[in-house]
Amino acid sequence: MDFQLAFIKNPQQIILKDFGQNAQEGRGKIMDIDELSNLNLQGLFLSETLLEDPEFLGTLTTTVEKNPIRTCEEINLDADLFEKLNTQEATPYFNKVYSSWILQNNLSLLEEFTTVVKHLNNLWPNDRTAFFEEFWSIVRRNLGTSELTLVYNDMQKAKKEGEKNKLIKVKVHGTAKPNPEEGGELENKLMKNYEKLFQAEFEVVEYNKEKGQMVAVFTIKKSPVILMANLYGLTRLQRSLMKALIDGLQENWV
Repeated sequence: MDFQLAFIKNPQQIILKDFGQNAQEGRGKIMDIDELSNLNLQGLFLSETLLEDPEFLGTLTTTVEKNPIRTCEEINLDADLFEKLNTQEATPYFNKVYSSWILQNNLSLLEEFTTVVKHLNNLWPNDRTAFFEEFWSIVRRNLGTSELTLVYNDMQKAKKEGEKNKLIKVKVHGTAKPNPEEGGELENKLMKNYEKLFQAEFEVVEYNKEKGQMVAVFTIKKSPVILMANLYGLTRLQRSLMKALIDGLQENWV
């Protein structure tokens, strides 16, 4: 699969490189540091000096939360070497950084499990969009997805007097950030296709390890949800966490 790594060259610039079968070999692209928050990275490298700079680190708060970060001293990597990396050379860096990041996210969710479930359950009846945006972010961190889509039912309130509320499909899609939008014909077909498989458990119905593609279905308080993801692997711990999370959301923990 393809993956994307970045190196913070200085407080103003990053080097962004794509790797994989579809990536063009080269020295990468120089980008402004402000663009970091919009990137879906599988690894971010920077010097210990920058990591220990409180002022600089303060500008990376959201980036630190959603991306695996390592110091270049820790993995013996500098900007010049990073620019010269090909996919074969970059893969060990990716494997080491990304797998440990996902494991850390899994352990953090275990430690905060009750708090997370209570928070999501409180959101469910009051703000369905906010619920699924937060749920999307939790899934992204704990499955380590490069692309993630959730499809669910929602009630669209009538816009005019005399009209009735309408059941619609909503899609929350994104790589680095969740983007909710009303679904269309495809989302209706997906719900129809999987309607006999929905149950109050997290169930992986399709998983292609080679392509890194997964489809899972479940219900949350009897409401059907489809999860479609591009990811780099699926461990027993990840499956168990997702199952426990969905089980917890069936109950009214407050």
